[in-house]
This record gives sequence, structure tokens and C-alpha cells, in this order.
Amino acid sequence: MKSLQNNYNLIKEGKGNRELFLKQAKREFPQYVTNVLTFEQAIGNLKERGIITETLNNDITSKNTEPNWFKIFNSNLNEAKATEKKTSKEVTDLEEKNFDYKDDKNMDNVIGAELLNGFYTEMKDPKNADKTVEEVKAIVTKNLVKDSLYYVKDGQFGVKGLGYTQEEQKEAKGKHKASGYGDID
Repeated sequence: MKSLQNNYNLIKEGKGNRELFLKQAKREFPQYVTNVLTFEQAIGNLKERGIITETLNNDITSKNTEPNWFKIFNSNLNEAKATEKKTSKEVTDLEEKNFDYKDDKNMDNVIGAELLNGFYTEMKDPKNADKTVEEVKAIVTKNLVKDSLYYVKDGQFGVKGLGYTQEEQKEAKGKHKASGYGDID
């Protein structure tokens, strides 16, 4: 008796019988192939379970030669010169059509959380009470261009003049300076 895979291969070649294949599949795998399934549905179930597989023509599989991947890679490689004097046209075209991240004065290029913190701080400032939203945004953007952490250092929690500062590190001196517990004077 032929295996289920051999019968499936014969059907693919046009030499097998579908009804006999279904009967054999129902007999061997009743949990996967029920009486109500069509041939295509039964094939689908058996392929999903890995019971049968699509096989290639024996002429193709009998050649056990592996392709030379290095040769294929080198033949399909469009090499760029390593010592190009100027940027290629494709790269400059892509740069021109993409977003300009280099413009520091653009509000979209600053840190979003810092922008919101700065906007809140500037709106709470009484000297900016008569300014419009766009003018306040311009002030915030200008301050963030100078220092991206401007409002961390000078406007934390929406209060001007309040912020985090880094104290100057003093070097320990004395007998126990290697451990860090020496005299700091």
C-alpha cells in the first residue's frame, strides 16, 4: 500500500485518484479528515498539520548543488565608490524631500515635553500676560534653541527661577581621600 504522501504526489502528476486518497486519509487520520470535507479542504488540513507537503520535481531535488551565494551577491551588487567626492544625486533628492531636522529654530525640532513645560512657565509669567500664543511659542523655542534643558534649569514646575542645578564637585583631601570621606575644604 502506498503512503498518503505518495498518493498525493500521484494526484499532483495527474495519475492518482482523489476518492481513494480521501478514503485513505479518512482511515489514517479521522481526527483531521471528516466525512464532510472536500478534497481541497482535506488537503489544506493535512498540509497545516505537516502530514503531507508539496514536493518539487525529482529532477530538481536530485541536484544537491548549493548555489554560490558569494558569486550571486557580487554579480548583483551595484557598488558605490568608496571615495566619492560628492554626495550622490539619489541621496540629495531624499534629503530634500524629507523633513528638515537640522533647523533648530523650527518648533517641531525641539523636545516636546520641554516645549510644553516652557509654554506653561512662560504663560504663568506676568510679563507675558499680554502676548499671544504664537509669541509665547516663539519665546519658548528661542530659549530651547539656546539650551535644550532651559526650563529644567530655570522654569521647573512652571515657576521661573526654580530649577535643577548641578553643584560643583569638590575633591576630597586628607588622610582618607581615596575612600571619598576625606576633608572637603
